[in-house]
Amino acid sequence: MHFMKYVPVVVLLSLYLAMSCGPEGGDPSHDAGTVQDSGTSQDAGTKPDAGTGKDSGTDQDSGTIPDAGSLEDAGTTPDAGTTSDAGTAPDAGTTSDAGTAPDAGPVTSCGIPYLGDINGPLDYTPTALGPDSKSSPIGAGSTVTIKEPPQGGRVSFIGVRDAINMDPCSATLIGSLKDPSSGKLVADYRTTTLERGTDGRGASIDEDISSFSNVTLCPNNWSSKDIFDQDYELTIILKDGRGKALQKVFTVRLACNVPGEDAYCRCICKQGYKLGDPCPP
Repeated sequence: MHFMKYVPVVVLLSLYLAMSCGPEGGDPSHDAGTVQDSGTSQDAGTKPDAGTGKDSGTDQDSGTIPDAGSLEDAGTTPDAGTTSDAGTAPDAGTTSDAGTAPDAGPVTSCGIPYLGDINGPLDYTPTALGPDSKSSPIGAGSTVTIKEPPQGGRVSFIGVRDAINMDPCSATLIGSLKDPSSGKLVADYRTTTLERGTDGRGASIDEDISSFSNVTLCPNNWSSKDIFDQDYELTIILKDGRGKALQKVFTVRLACNVPGEDAYCRCICKQGYKLGDPCPP
């Protein structure tokens, strides 16, 4: 475009000089047809031919805006049925369905709730009072303390804990110790009400020795060997008032291990002791 603007000036100047100095020396005003022939100005049709403005149909043809049907077709909002369909809240039946509280077994005679499931198997953990009068679980091979009860002599206090699936009221607790050599045994039978713990299980009460079986061992007038430092067969039977019962049997070792009482304990619990024999205080 810049070249086309400069060409007419050069051409006119060249023609003017050529005609001025030519051999014919004619009048340049009649022959200067170049000005009329200089059609470049009128032929510069680029402006009217610049049809891009009218042909730029993109504005009218840019149908994306009216065709942008995503707004009307965006049916997710009215179809978003999750709010009304969110049935979890009314279906959250866990609160009313948490039947553990109302299903806490039948009414008992002592007012203590039934322990566990009335249809479940009875179970418990055997225990014994130790030298410090605190109960602890016992099993095969455990050491069981020989203690002095209020009535005198020496006994072992055998109880239970973690009792489950039973009526805790007026339960029967039996404890016995058998000399495996002679087959002789001593036993204690008592009726007790178990204490219900926060875990819903029953237990003998450490502060209440009547909730334990007090198995009388000494004076030793029944065994063929010493009571202390020897193995004996322990049998525990727990039975509730509805007829459920469970027996556990295992071997334990009895011990005179209460501080300050061990000498007297060994005296009256030795094999062959006779009532009235002198013993150290």
